[in-house]
Amino acid sequence: MVISIMLNKMEKNIKFIALYIICLLMAVPSYTQETNDAQNRIVNEFNQPIQGAIIKTEDGKYTLRTAKDGTFRLPVELKSKFIQVSATGYQNIRISVEQLMDEKEIKLSFDPHNMGGEVNFGYHSYNKESITGAVSSVSGEVLDKTPSNVLSDTYEGRLPGLTVINNIAELTFFGYGNYSKSIRGNSSINGNSPLVMIDGVIAPTQYIEFISPKEIESISVLKDASATAAFGIQGSAGVIVITTKRGYEGKLKVEAYADQSFQQMTRRPQFVSSAQYARLRNEAGERDGLGTYTQFSQEEIDLFEAGNDPRYPNNNWFDQYIKQVVLRQRVGVNVSGGTDKFRYYSNLSFIHQDEPLIITDEPNRKYDPTPNVNIGNFRTNMDVKFNDYISGYMRLAGNVKREILAGGYLGWDIYSQIFNQPPTMYGPLSPINENDAELSEQVVTVDGLDNPVYGMLNRSGYRTVIETNILAQTGLKLDLGFLSEGLSVSGGMAYQTYVRNETGTNQSFKRLIREDDFSTLDNFIQYKTFENTPLSYNKGSVFFYYLNFLGSIDYNRRFGDHSIDASAHTYYLNQEKESAGSSSDVLPYKRQNFGLSALYGYKDKYFLKANMGYSGSEQFHPDHRYTLTPAVSAAWIASKEDFFQSPFISLLKFRVSYGISGSDQLGGARLLYLDNIRSDGSELERGNPELEAEKIKKLNAGINLGFLNMFTVDFDYFSHYVDNMLINSSSKIPEYQGIPLGYFPKLNEGEMENKGFELSLGFNKHLSKDFSLFAQANFMQAKNKVININEPSLGDDYAYPYRTQGYPLGQLWGYEIDRSNGNGMFNSAEELANSGLTYSFGTPRVGDFIYKDLNDDGIIDEKDKAPLGYTSLPQQEYSVVGGFTWKSWEFSFLLHGVKQSSQFLSGIGAYENQGKGIFNDIHLNAWTPERYTAGEKISYPALSLSPSTNHIANDFFLMDRSYLRLRNVELAYTLPEELSDKIHSEKIRVAFNIQNLFTLDNMKSNYIDPEIGSINTFQPYRVFNIGISVNF
Repeated sequence: MVISIMLNKMEKNIKFIALYIICLLMAVPSYTQETNDAQNRIVNEFNQPIQGAIIKTEDGKYTLRTAKDGTFRLPVELKSKFIQVSATGYQNIRISVEQLMDEKEIKLSFDPHNMGGEVNFGYHSYNKESITGAVSSVSGEVLDKTPSNVLSDTYEGRLPGLTVINNIAELTFFGYGNYSKSIRGNSSINGNSPLVMIDGVIAPTQYIEFISPKEIESISVLKDASATAAFGIQGSAGVIVITTKRGYEGKLKVEAYADQSFQQMTRRPQFVSSAQYARLRNEAGERDGLGTYTQFSQEEIDLFEAGNDPRYPNNNWFDQYIKQVVLRQRVGVNVSGGTDKFRYYSNLSFIHQDEPLIITDEPNRKYDPTPNVNIGNFRTNMDVKFNDYISGYMRLAGNVKREILAGGYLGWDIYSQIFNQPPTMYGPLSPINENDAELSEQVVTVDGLDNPVYGMLNRSGYRTVIETNILAQTGLKLDLGFLSEGLSVSGGMAYQTYVRNETGTNQSFKRLIREDDFSTLDNFIQYKTFENTPLSYNKGSVFFYYLNFLGSIDYNRRFGDHSIDASAHTYYLNQEKESAGSSSDVLPYKRQNFGLSALYGYKDKYFLKANMGYSGSEQFHPDHRYTLTPAVSAAWIASKEDFFQSPFISLLKFRVSYGISGSDQLGGARLLYLDNIRSDGSELERGNPELEAEKIKKLNAGINLGFLNMFTVDFDYFSHYVDNMLINSSSKIPEYQGIPLGYFPKLNEGEMENKGFELSLGFNKHLSKDFSLFAQANFMQAKNKVININEPSLGDDYAYPYRTQGYPLGQLWGYEIDRSNGNGMFNSAEELANSGLTYSFGTPRVGDFIYKDLNDDGIIDEKDKAPLGYTSLPQQEYSVVGGFTWKSWEFSFLLHGVKQSSQFLSGIGAYENQGKGIFNDIHLNAWTPERYTAGEKISYPALSLSPSTNHIANDFFLMDRSYLRLRNVELAYTLPEELSDKIHSEKIRVAFNIQNLFTLDNMKSNYIDPEIGSINTFQPYRVFNIGISVNF
């Protein structure tokens, strides 16, 4: 049934998709290819044909791809003497054209060491075998196993060294831009977001989230200086390189696909009942010394418990407003093919995503505020060969996202308000009042809650947001082989634009509150001055564009045992943004970079690489605008030596690199070499014309080991150090000098280090032609330390006089609980009196936490704070990938986890006095004298109706964000060929995927995900997805 529904959805869109592709192909000239009659075939060790193997001539003029039966034909006019053959999962080979004439069949060996194929470095591609630095990569085929609208979800945990954190798991609007990324941790206090490149063009980070995995050939993560130095002042935090798919010579290939997803929140908070809520509120009042039944009487509690009287409601607001299951659909088509003169690839896809919020059908409402999102994605890559010397390309890609938001609110705004509504609140609408129609069926709230959820969803209007991203590229390549074989010159330009248009409708609605008497329903009164109003309209927009000019000179040639692969490139970037406001963020942003890379190889086992960047940024004074970032690296494949012939060790490769990466990130600020002056002439901040780009020195040493052609061990050690980090100068200025300290200029005097290692253990074995197994375990550790930021000492009377220097960036600080008495709480008035402690932030009660007086002055205050836990960015990350293929079946899984990550739990869901006292599971066994005397479990200090000395950063509320998550499971089956032949297709594949099946963690609350870190934010979704793809 599900497959039938998906096929119907495909049919509805296929006409439009087909028209799009036909128009595309009609817009370009057609060419015919003259080929040899002789046909070659590529097979594996079991003589099975390899489809999709890539054949490249060594002069770079031709690129072919094998058909389903593994065959290909070489062009008649081929002049190159050698070709390179590569295929995913197989070892690369270099073979002479003359040999191809004699041997019609080429056999590729399986590559358990993952040394085959190429890796895109953004400006140039290198054979994996020749790589001297630290790089991770993953294919688009693997990414497509994760059913998500956001690209970051698909590679989280799959690229060693890259940490991705989902801050808000919203399915729509706000969720798209809330992924933080870092490569090998933090190395500066001023910016650690990696650079993003798409097909050789620098792209805004938010753009990548909308790219479909179906478009992607591979994603590479560049981590060390040998890979990032050429990017100059934009390479310090590493680089994420996205390579999209290209067309290959061969007949037209079409893939149509459809998916249906069922999404449910992994952690669905369970609210306490009205009776339980009333008891806990009474308990809090009693602990505050107010008496036993100050909030609710026993009679009221009994009536709440009975649940048969509408005057005493028991509302589960979460279930009323949040769906149990949310639906998502995706349909699309890929088209590719070409000749030796013209190659093309095109993708078009549509996604419809429902919103988890539940809208009520109101008959008098004349608009539909139902939240949802529709995304259209397209990409076309075309490569044209005009003659033997000139070739060109055109890339056109983009997406359009149309979203409807209820009431103009983000989904997160509405979701968080659910946790402010107590279960005892009547509603969502007032009962019909026969005496006063103005009080009938109006939105009910409670005192202090201005925005009840029902009104936000159903009576506040709606907002339509349309976001458009467009990326257009074009360029030419001139083959200068007639001057020197392997020499070429390229140039191009790229234009990227982002536009967000919003059309909003707003209206206010009447709010009523119920007076403090549960015995009647005739006590609803007007809340504040809110009234029902007609819709009002407003519009807004945001626009920015990136304009890139690119140029490169490339030289790739072999001289017997010697090889040279060199590239010199340059780019110019101009970014402009238009939006409301007068922030310096809207000023044009200009950068220029010159990069040089040269790789020398000898006998394909010794490699030496030198690269550098020379880049400029308008962030700095003209005298300090340009920065040089050099690097050098080397690699040795010892297992290729004649003296190293071991039946046990099948690969032994050593790598080392050292260099500099630069950064012009000024902590989000702009043009700090200039004085910042207000419009009235007063000074806001002094400029420093001596500022320069940060230079991070990077060392990487690695080893790749292979055993018995099936086991692999990869290890990298890295060390980053910066000694010209941008910091404040205020600590160097005497406070009595008369000028506010914050007005003084920044300095390049900060020091910071970041060290760690990466370890991967792998297994890959083809046991027969029908059965293969694979597994890989990855582990990374990255620990940083801020050495110097000119931080002044807080004083000798502080237990820890420094709060930043000497600690990791983002170190958490709070109070340590003294648990020497067993539970860390004052268990009697006598114990409280004998403690001799005074708290500077309140008066402790019996049942409150006992804090350690670290400086022994009898006062618990700021001076007693200690470093607690770790930072929010995990210092350790690990993953396990595995699976098998058996005949037509495929199975794979991804386990992903982090360790040594902390965050304070606070606010709603942590502090019981927040909002209207919404209680979480951690509050159910709070301290009471009865529980303590009986020796019962106590998991929380004494409850309170108001802020207490417990509600502060301490090690009880320190959240251990470690987790292990089964992030992805896929089971797929390819139907027998006889069934595919019935619809004239090459392949029909059905796949079942599950995302976020389970999570193991150490959280105190069962309703808070460790990656999200709060209860009033959308929790991650568990996704069940079934998909079908048909290839023609």
